[in-house]
Amino acid sequence: MSESTRLRAYRFGERRRSGMFGTVPPSLAAVGAVALIAGWMAIAGYVPIPICVAVVAGCAWLWFGKIRERPAHEILPALVMWWWRRLRSRNRWYRPVALVADGEATAALPPVLAGLDLYEIDVDWPTIGQTGPVGIVRDRQAGTVTAVVRVCGDGQFGLVDPVGQDMRIDEWGGAIAGFAREHSPVTRVTFHDWTSPMPIRDSVARLESAWADEAEHPARNSYLQLLRDTSATVIDHEVLVEVTVDLNRVSKTRGETSLSIGLRTVSEQTRLFAGRLNTSGLRVESVLSASDLVTAMRVRSDPSAVEHLATLTHSLAAATGTAAPTFGPMYVDDRLGSVVVDGAWHRSWWFARWPRREVAGSWLDSLVFDSDCTRTFTTVFEPLAPSRSDNDVDRERTQREANIETRRRKGFIVRRADEKAVAEVESREIELATGYVECLYTGLLTLTASTSDRLDQQAADLEQVAANAGIELQPLWGRQGDGWVASLPLGRTLARRIGDR
Repeated sequence: MSESTRLRAYRFGERRRSGMFGTVPPSLAAVGAVALIAGWMAIAGYVPIPICVAVVAGCAWLWFGKIRERPAHEILPALVMWWWRRLRSRNRWYRPVALVADGEATAALPPVLAGLDLYEIDVDWPTIGQTGPVGIVRDRQAGTVTAVVRVCGDGQFGLVDPVGQDMRIDEWGGAIAGFAREHSPVTRVTFHDWTSPMPIRDSVARLESAWADEAEHPARNSYLQLLRDTSATVIDHEVLVEVTVDLNRVSKTRGETSLSIGLRTVSEQTRLFAGRLNTSGLRVESVLSASDLVTAMRVRSDPSAVEHLATLTHSLAAATGTAAPTFGPMYVDDRLGSVVVDGAWHRSWWFARWPRREVAGSWLDSLVFDSDCTRTFTTVFEPLAPSRSDNDVDRERTQREANIETRRRKGFIVRRADEKAVAEVESREIELATGYVECLYTGLLTLTASTSDRLDQQAADLEQVAANAGIELQPLWGRQGDGWVASLPLGRTLARRIGDR
């Protein structure tokens, strides 16, 4: 095989952290600080030594111990907060029923959705064929605004040769790389791949409705009969892509509020991003309106609501513009290992470890396609400015090399993992010098089922499929409500709270 046609392999680095305490998590730094303060107070005579010993022992357990196969200092804060909400009966929420209708009253939302506002603006984008209203979600807590587009491919990625797959991956990466520039207002790009089995009769009914005005043809009748006889269900895929703009990064203009500028900015950035996607082998079907966002949110929260939403869409009230799906669920029960939303059970994981070995471009096919359950695969990308990437590489390389030098000077063995980490930093530096850009990325997975038993059964199968793909899934214990919200096209995520890569 020639050098120009050599197959490319993709690698995933170890989980990286960078911040005030370097690679040390803030929770671990807090544990060490408490132990040091307790020891100093005991030596100074402010507290009895037995109490100090007990505090230091507790800190040592938090430092080295594990809870549910995760470091205790990472998972304990989430468990404490969950139990605190449960003691105050705040983990279960019901939508209040208003005795008097008030059209100006804001929609009641559960605590995990608090701070979200839905806006709609009119746009005219001839370049991508979009004219009409666009829904934008504002997150008051995070200070962001988000627009969502519906994206689909041509279905040929799994059929082309590996060289063609690498070319398409480069084009998709180039579309995201447009945001990795200095002073870019876009802080996050999120892909939601929603998959759900649907009865084959629904697919046949759609085809029959689309072909109702066409003449009868034996080939068409044979194809429809084949669909009826082949299987009871088909797998429905829908990919929604979020573009999130940080209101603190937009350029201020005298006489305008940051919100109005943010709405205009996210609209323009979404238009540009849609144009780049259309030239990268993907097709932007539409930009979601406010009603589309509400419908997508309700369907992903409770797939059984599809029939109700379809009835509401075709009703007389909808035709007159006086009826629309309600934003937000009716009932939320946030449990330790799952969350119940209306009539559906959800369980969320985050990708604690990506494949350790180099993989081909189609390495994720088993997780994306080989599933007969309702699940949402969420990938969060945070483009980094080139200056920040250069600073991160310099800092990490200095830390890695200093660590190796210290081990050698003190007579300790230099581990292969340390040498591999230095080699990966050098590879990153070469790629940045070549012209590539960096993105922080986090993977989340949310499974939806109709019952608790079915959720447990499908969860075991899904974890096995992920393990075969080289992915280690960790349940979001005590934070299942946040995981469910992160799977919705609402611009809210918990990626920065569970670690950077």
